[in-house]
Amino acid sequence: MIDIIGSPSSNARAVYFAFLDMGVDCKIVQDATEIHNSKKIVLPGVGAFGALSKFLHDSKLYEPLQLRIAEGAKMLGICLGMQLLAEGSEESSEYKGLGIFMNHCKKFEGADLRVPHTGWDQVSINSQHEVLRGLSSDFSAFFSHSYYFPVDINCSFGTTEYGVEFSSVLAKDNVVGVQFHPERSQSNGRKILSNFADWE
Repeated sequence: MIDIIGSPSSNARAVYFAFLDMGVDCKIVQDATEIHNSKKIVLPGVGAFGALSKFLHDSKLYEPLQLRIAEGAKMLGICLGMQLLAEGSEESSEYKGLGIFMNHCKKFEGADLRVPHTGWDQVSINSQHEVLRGLSSDFSAFFSHSYYFPVDINCSFGTTEYGVEFSSVLAKDNVVGVQFHPERSQSNGRKILSNFADWE
């Protein structure tokens, strides 16, 4: 069973139906009591960093999520959900991330850049991971974001170029984050979701 954190502004239902279409048991949760025994958790997100962080705090999910991760539950952060795995973001100094990855997200800058970065782009894999199994070393995925996680040699398993090279896949122990939307990335995204469901 995969538990999908369903904040009001997230794309949780799209992720939910993507898993269901593959025959994967999952449910959307919005309450801390529902994740005490979770083995696999997905944190999707669209919109603002502060809004999602506030939802996790208001729903009393923030600390239970950190605890479940520390206890070994597998975690997949999607888009904004990946950014919440960081310590924080330039988008919101008031709210903190979960602090799984010790870095801060930054805003795309540059007069020639269209922000948000939206549409199909390439992901270059530089380290193999179970969730990336079966994908080519350079694959396409669908993005939509205005902030990015800087490249970190300790946890950046995949990168993308958009004015600057940024982390599009993060991994550390039992936690993985993808900056793109696998639920909108056709066969490549489906493979990532399937790999996460099979990850032991």
